[in-house]
Amino acid sequence: MSTLVMDARHTMFFRVLLVEDNVIDAKLITGLLRSPSAALHCCHVTQLAEALNHMEIHPPDVILLDLNLEDSSGYETFNFVRQAATKAAILVLSGSDDEDLAIRTVREGAQDYLVKGSFDGRLLLRSIRYAIERKRSEEALRHSQATVRAIFENSLDGIVIFERTGICVEANASASDLMGVPRDELVGRRLCDFCDRGFEEAWEELSQTESGRGRCWIQLKDNARRMVDYCFKTNILPGQHLAVLRDITEQQDLEEQLRQSQKMEAVGRLAGGVAHDFNNILGIISGHAELLQLSANQADSARAQRIIAATEKAASLTQQLLAFGRKQIMSLKLLNLSTIVEGLSSMLDCLMTPEIQINIQAEENLGLVRADQSQLEQVIMNLATNARQAMAEGGTMTITIDEFHSSKDQPDLPPGKYVRLAVSDTGIGMTEETQSRVFEPFFTTKKMGSGLGLSTVYGIIKQSGGYVTVQSAPQQGSTFSVFLPVFSSLDSSPAPAEPRKTMRMGGHETLLLVDSEEDLRNAATEYLEGCGYHVLTAGDGKQAVEVADRYDGAISLLISDIVMPKLSGRGLVEHVRSTRPNTNVLLISGYTDDAVPRHGISLDPSCFLQKPFTFQTLGAKIRGILDKSS
Repeated sequence: MSTLVMDARHTMFFRVLLVEDNVIDAKLITGLLRSPSAALHCCHVTQLAEALNHMEIHPPDVILLDLNLEDSSGYETFNFVRQAATKAAILVLSGSDDEDLAIRTVREGAQDYLVKGSFDGRLLLRSIRYAIERKRSEEALRHSQATVRAIFENSLDGIVIFERTGICVEANASASDLMGVPRDELVGRRLCDFCDRGFEEAWEELSQTESGRGRCWIQLKDNARRMVDYCFKTNILPGQHLAVLRDITEQQDLEEQLRQSQKMEAVGRLAGGVAHDFNNILGIISGHAELLQLSANQADSARAQRIIAATEKAASLTQQLLAFGRKQIMSLKLLNLSTIVEGLSSMLDCLMTPEIQINIQAEENLGLVRADQSQLEQVIMNLATNARQAMAEGGTMTITIDEFHSSKDQPDLPPGKYVRLAVSDTGIGMTEETQSRVFEPFFTTKKMGSGLGLSTVYGIIKQSGGYVTVQSAPQQGSTFSVFLPVFSSLDSSPAPAEPRKTMRMGGHETLLLVDSEEDLRNAATEYLEGCGYHVLTAGDGKQAVEVADRYDGAISLLISDIVMPKLSGRGLVEHVRSTRPNTNVLLISGYTDDAVPRHGISLDPSCFLQKPFTFQTLGAKIRGILDKSS
């Protein structure tokens, strides 16, 4: 900015530097500038060197410049002064009416070119005033252009200026990066050339309006696709339009991942609810089968036993549903991996399409691994699902279970003895880049994939102290290998369970049985009364409170479901504990024992029984609680 000096009347003074070696001309010009209304402070020098030195110390607002001096002449004089005083307005005062020189100096920065002897004081003052205003306007315009250019070049969004035909005339670096081509290749091409088919028609409709916004897919040279949010404004300059492009691919992916996560959560919640209700039904079936077994002849008793065995198999399916719905807490046990796979064989057959063959190869006497059975089943099902998706047109899935010894030469797998579960397919395979990310949460190469299956596998195996690897190549299939440390030999496994013997564990105490499933409640009541107990029943929490309050005698044990209408298990337990502090509590549920703390109930884990259960198990649990409290 120029130096401003204010007088008492707040008049603005401007610094004027007169560069003139002719004394007579200098006196004439300074005389013209002495008008009281001029508000100018004039300083006179005769040489270019003196002028340059003065401008460095006292930057002028206006320079009145004679081109022919003692130490410089012509255009050279103007060029030196222009470079030294970039913020000053320059008026050339020349004794030569050289039209070419006048045009050149004005074109290259002079505000005006006046010929000596052709102007009076009024014209000179007006020229100075106009020169100052024009210089200010030029500086403001230059600053504005520099600001716009800086924004244009440094914007993280792609900015494109294009003609009505869609041909790009200018683009910034972000736009070229987004399109995947150098800037010089982007300029001269149509925007629609980079977009998915069908966008051109949409663009034609949008271009009829003055502004608008939308989304489209950009197709890159390497066949990758980017989702772009664009907005445009027409006629920012005559015949030129503006488009601002923002890459929202990652945002789109995150939104999709959130939707998928919410969907998986909803499916998991549904699976848990189905398992809960199904466990109640299984309890009814197995309960009546037990009652039939107690009163039937030997042949019917055997049939009842087969019904009970079938309900136990069905109960294992509900455990898998609970595991899928994340409703199953981790329970580490010593497991035979071959037995786990054998138990899943029917589900694997249902999972695969008819075009896929299943080949299971399991060695014997491999030892036991320590893991959660339901989670290990989930690992196998997830790997099988991944194999099926890789073989859209059919193939062979091979599950191999064998022994593996790791040595020091394998840094990714600590030395030791492992049971290896390998799931191989003959599908499309994977590139090295895909393999490096295959266990990342939400990473997927499938259009409808959640990206959670393999990351779940990785998390479960790591939590179990194991390791998982992948080997693959494009069009050569994939092999996922799970390594679980051997904890004990098969010789140390528990002895096979003896055949179940039908027996009653009886008592004489009073029990309060609360369950919303009437058939299960009635069957359990019949069994417990047959064991000698006095049984009070209720179909919901509110009814149970009324029964307990009306009964005058002691109630030794409350047996209650957790999730019930009208009053939950928590409310019932709190009421019984406050009114009958000596009453023991046994909670039952179709969910796992983490349902107890999730519902805010303080209870010893041994006082929980998961549905479906046999009545013999119920009788043993009741007797254990009552005997412990006596």
